Amino acid sequence: MNLIARWLRCPPAFAALLVVAVLFAPAAAADYAALDWVVDSALAHPHLRGAEVAILLESLASGEVLYERNADRPMIPASNMKIVTGAAALSVLGPDYRFETTVSTDAPELAATLAGDLYVHGTGDPSFVSEELWKLTESIRVLGIERIEGDLVLDASHFDSLNTTSRTVAKGDRAYHARTGALSLNFNAIAVHTTPADRPGRPAVAQLAPRTSFVDLRSEATTGSSKSRSSLSVRRAFEHGRNVVTVSGSVPAGSGTRVHYRSLDDGLRYFGTVLREFLESAGVELAGDVLFAAAPEDARVLVVHESKPLSLVVRDLNKFSNNFVAEQLVKALSAHVDGAPGTTGGGVGVLADYLRAAGVDSGSCHIEDGSGFSRDNRLTPRAITAVIRDALSDFTASYEFAASLSVSGTDGTLGDRMGYAELRSAVRAKTGLLDGITAISGIMEDGSGEQVLFSIIVNGFSCEAWRVHDFEHSVLAVIGRS
Repeated sequence: MNLIARWLRCPPAFAALLVVAVLFAPAAAADYAALDWVVDSALAHPHLRGAEVAILLESLASGEVLYERNADRPMIPASNMKIVTGAAALSVLGPDYRFETTVSTDAPELAATLAGDLYVHGTGDPSFVSEELWKLTESIRVLGIERIEGDLVLDASHFDSLNTTSRTVAKGDRAYHARTGALSLNFNAIAVHTTPADRPGRPAVAQLAPRTSFVDLRSEATTGSSKSRSSLSVRRAFEHGRNVVTVSGSVPAGSGTRVHYRSLDDGLRYFGTVLREFLESAGVELAGDVLFAAAPEDARVLVVHESKPLSLVVRDLNKFSNNFVAEQLVKALSAHVDGAPGTTGGGVGVLADYLRAAGVDSGSCHIEDGSGFSRDNRLTPRAITAVIRDALSDFTASYEFAASLSVSGTDGTLGDRMGYAELRSAVRAKTGLLDGITAISGIMEDGSGEQVLFSIIVNGFSCEAWRVHDFEHSVLAVIGRS
């Protein structure tokens, strides 16, 4: 879909203003004067009337301000907060940093029957998924262990026990309602696969991945007509100490498998339950129970499992806007700088220190979390561009930071945005979205080949988000022509 065609989804008057502003602006509008008309015209339309808009465009090379409007106004940044979290993590920990998960024992000797406990100590690896847990299980099996006489003891003391950042997160069941933990699995979420039967009227097939006794699955879903619409509902609740997933509604015949991700309570027990199941599947019998305690300092280390490098973790953070990864990084920063246990408050302090080091006026910002989920967060466009500039100026991490940003019309959260020729692959940015909040910040080239840092934040709109995205795209199109 080209630029004009997408804008024409707007009401005619709004679309016409945006198209005229971009297509008939002076070709050499080096002063970006056309943007005043684009912004004023958009804000005058009923869809954005009353909304707050803050914008800053800067030359990467010279730092010259090319355009600004309310650039120092504190705004709710939504997931643009992850720009700060990712940049701070790369700066403080380094792009080659790896999280370690350590397996140790107090058994007097390593033998087929381990006469002691098996300890697993985590440091908050946000990329620890089922495949990694299976690798850890195999590392234990190949040591020749066939039976563990003692208990499986999980040590999550590297982080504090507060696993949510707000009541909103604690009550939510969506995957983005992140629960943190020093030992976590699959982003502390579970995948629910629902497949229609071969003909209408029959029960749909629901499966969990990984399949585990930790979660109770109740499926009431049916198969509807191939011409029907899906009414599938997947909910997760915590009942009597158990995570219960309920699947209801109908799914059209022939529509293929649908996957829903739901967060889980008690992530540490989730980790332990699945690890025990994996050990048993690998032929390693556990005689004792799954317990939770610190590993003895003198325990013999058997396995050290390393995560993928932080550069790839930050890429997942920004490309896919993963709240769980963000909050894990915040606590990891706290533990690294101040010592274990890592806390959200301590990590927020590290982020604030990073902002000050990047030249940001601390009075213009307020940080509640690392993901941007909280509506109490405040950042200015000037603060965000300062962070991007700082990250891109650090030779040790600049390429990794740039590679973590989504590419317009290509991947990440921009994979389905700006796919038309004018902007496709021309923008690298981080998006943000909450109800009534949208943001996009990053880097692109203008018409002369100069690299431009930009931050656009809109707060307080009541229309559909795609209409505001089209406004953002119009601003970026002017940059591309200037």
